[in-house]
Amino acid sequence: MSTTDLSFAATSLPAVALSFMNEVHHEELNLVHELLAQLDAEQTDESVNKAANEAISAQLAQWLAHTQAHFERENFLMQTYHFFAYPLHAAEHELALQQLSAVQSAWEQSTDRATLRAYIQTWRNWLQQHISTMDFVTAQFLSQFPIPNNLKEIDQLREHEDC
Repeated sequence: MSTTDLSFAATSLPAVALSFMNEVHHEELNLVHELLAQLDAEQTDESVNKAANEAISAQLAQWLAHTQAHFERENFLMQTYHFFAYPLHAAEHELALQQLSAVQSAWEQSTDRATLRAYIQTWRNWLQQHISTMDFVTAQFLSQFPIPNNLKEIDQLREHEDC
């Protein structure tokens, strides 16, 4: 299966009421597109393929770190502003992180490109659903409050809360 079979345009992502959330979703999508391109570049030469697999491992780690920061930001804002569906939304974040972490571990054990591609297809469907439901309602709720609309300022607020 090629990248074109699994990818979807950033314009096909549902938009929510907060631009920083849309920005994070597009960043995540770009990370996955890069990962798919790396998966499609499988080489027959063993040493070249080993380097390609290491690049895929690094890209997976970057995707996981980005997703963790993304979810931590949303969870922080939902808690801070007492979003009514926080427990449900946060539980979905936790499950998604567990799945991505398990996929990363499986990749490190087997470097099975077909399994990773299959997960990306599942993730793609999940992302569309999650944005259309959980994030849509969350962004509508949070847009009532004077929260910063950029990631750097939100991260600064989170750091201030941790002090």
